[in-house]
Amino acid sequence: MTKRLSGVQPLALEARVGAASSLVVYLDLDLTLAPVFAESEPPGVLPDLRSILDQLSLLEGALVCVLGRSGLAEMKKRLDLPRVVYAGDHGLEIEGESFRFLHPEAGFGRSALQQLNDRLAGLPLLFSGVEVDAKSLQTVIRHRSDDSPDDRNQIDMIIGSLVPPTHPDLTVVAGPTSIAIRPRLDWNKASAIRWIHERIKAPNALAIVIGDRLSEESTFSSLADAVTVRVGQLRGSRVGMSLETQADLLGFLTHLFELWKGRVDSADPAAPSPCVRPALAFGRSSPILNVRLRRAAVGRRRQALR
Repeated sequence: MTKRLSGVQPLALEARVGAASSLVVYLDLDLTLAPVFAESEPPGVLPDLRSILDQLSLLEGALVCVLGRSGLAEMKKRLDLPRVVYAGDHGLEIEGESFRFLHPEAGFGRSALQQLNDRLAGLPLLFSGVEVDAKSLQTVIRHRSDDSPDDRNQIDMIIGSLVPPTHPDLTVVAGPTSIAIRPRLDWNKASAIRWIHERIKAPNALAIVIGDRLSEESTFSSLADAVTVRVGQLRGSRVGMSLETQADLLGFLTHLFELWKGRVDSADPAAPSPCVRPALAFGRSSPILNVRLRRAAVGRRRQALR
């Protein structure tokens, strides 16, 4: 695996792991595990990759957090790892063993999406091959890549008329074969990473943020002192490490598991454990955060309605 690792040298990683009191791994699930986590694949992920995530999450002092575009229910069904923290719907909802967080503004978007879904119900009847996938906190319109330009233009016009750029509650994110409509919020996967990490009780926790070439740069820069790993090339990126292909991710996670397991196993059993299982402290800063988010929502609504 080390032959395919570029950027920060493996010894630097080992030194940081050896000095940490706890280990927190943030994994951008949709992008990093594609195509094994693609919509076209059967439920579940590559068994070896799922197995190493499970083993890592069970180690003393380690916490694994997976982030994705899908909803919590779908992510939990596919991974089925009870000790993992899930951040679904682009981080709008976060759930662990003993807690659940829903962004305080998400209700505005959920109500607007329900109304929108009623108006989109007939879209598949107008255009063959079009699917409307209505989820709790986002609606995805999928179409074929070989659709005629006229069909695509008409779909774009319909979506644009229902969700204009000035819509106070919803925003549109267009891709090559899909159009996602989700709540208009100043919140993303990077925000979710910061929200989780601010609540880590363990001191000197080492964060490792893993994504791929399509991951937003803000995801990698969400934590100033994190070890960052991109699956793909490093061109034009400030990411510290690079894995050439997605297949190398299994090797990296296995190496990380062995490093942390060695750290735990080498601890003096007579001394207080140097490894502290990360936990989440919900009280700290959350009331202020919620007030700021609600004020931001009010400000955006007023601006949109002018």
